Amino acid sequence: MKRTAAEAFAPAVPANGVFQPSTSAILDPKAYFAQFQQAAMQGKSLAPPGTVAITPPAAASTAPVPGAEKSEVQLQVEAASAVKCSNIVKEKGANFTTVVAIEALSTMATKSSYKLREELLRQPHVKQLCERVKNLLLQPPRGLPLETLAKAAWCLVRFPDEVLGTPAATLGPIARLLGSDASWHANTASQILWCLAKVDNSKLILQHKQLVTQVVKELVRDAGRRVAELSQEELVNMLSTIAKARVHIPIKGENQTVRCEANDELYFSYASKRIIAEIDTIDGRVVADVAHVHAEAGIRDEKLFKAICPRIMAKQKELDEKTMGRCIKAYARFMIPLREEAQGFRTMAVVAKGDFIRPSDKPKKIGPKTYDKPVALYDKTQLHSRA
Repeated sequence: MKRTAAEAFAPAVPANGVFQPSTSAILDPKAYFAQFQQAAMQGKSLAPPGTVAITPPAAASTAPVPGAEKSEVQLQVEAASAVKCSNIVKEKGANFTTVVAIEALSTMATKSSYKLREELLRQPHVKQLCERVKNLLLQPPRGLPLETLAKAAWCLVRFPDEVLGTPAATLGPIARLLGSDASWHANTASQILWCLAKVDNSKLILQHKQLVTQVVKELVRDAGRRVAELSQEELVNMLSTIAKARVHIPIKGENQTVRCEANDELYFSYASKRIIAEIDTIDGRVVADVAHVHAEAGIRDEKLFKAICPRIMAKQKELDEKTMGRCIKAYARFMIPLREEAQGFRTMAVVAKGDFIRPSDKPKKIGPKTYDKPVALYDKTQLHSRA
């Protein structure tokens, strides 16, 4: 639609000094009047005819737009299983937006086992989707929330290593964004650091030690206020990331050790208090990881180990052999018993009538007992004649 001459040569005035209705309000009289009334209360005046209002450009935000409606395709992808989601990608994947593409990859990454993800990756359309998300991480578009990028990286890490390409090149840009952004959410930072610690045999996280130090320093600031922002899983993932980032590469003749910083130990203490307080609601697999991470970092927290012991024993049937073996190894390292709580001794027993086969009542007295005396067949013993 072309502008008129009056609009083209009209003087520009700041948008905060005049009333400028939204596009939807122009077609809705009630919404137009409501916005006009609000603008009048703020001291704004109605712009003269033909005046063009200058609207300042919106700054790029790292947080998702609140109240943003999800498309029908995105809702289908979220509700589908991993196999059904791959079929949707095959049919409509070419028309997916960036958000829907990441959501489809997230569905296949979370609602499947590793073996199923290997089978899904053999399908060309799933491989193309992974390639698209990888290119997104290589060159993050301006304005895309950091939370969305972190989710994309987390999904790729859960697939086989071939989809990630070179880990340093793929995850490097998002790590730099985290270091330059001061308004990150705790879960987003934990997800990105966990991805760096998960790939390349934990060697990539060693290149980002300063980033881990920066994030941990922010988490423990103000008496660990931001530790409460972490979800239970990300709380434990952050412990694992710290343990892997502080691995000391041994020189010739030295043993490999973990050297934690002061803020790291402070984070471990804040996490320990929260885990003890929320132990009944934490997943059994996550609780098992707590013991293993403390053993890796060499931090002996007896109070924490005794608090999570009943939870581990109650959920041991849900844990695989490898996870349970790591728990046993962690408890054995610190010489803390991993066993069920003792029942104790019974100090009193109540016997009810009829509990036993024998009669419960005392037998009645029937007097002295009498026995039948044997009767001899002959009066005297018979003597046989001798021949």
